[in-house]
Amino acid sequence: MTTGDAGAPVLREEQARKLDDICAEASRLADHARMAAACFRNHEVPRAAAHALALAGHLTNIQRIFDDIASVHASRAQVAP
Repeated sequence: MTTGDAGAPVLREEQARKLDDICAEASRLADHARMAAACFRNHEVPRAAAHALALAGHLTNIQRIFDDIASVHASRAQVAP
């Protein structure tokens, strides 16, 4: 992204919001990981597995958001000579 691009400030804000979304997803992922660990320690295997599956879902969401960020960057990036 060049500083001379009129749309760059809007794009940067969109990318920043996506990164905020990743932070929120990562926080929820961590909550499920802690809960899954606690459940395994308490021998609550089905409940632990459910939280582990939710954790995987948040990881998938994070990857999708990051893929979108990377795709936008790739469409605008220039290779310097």
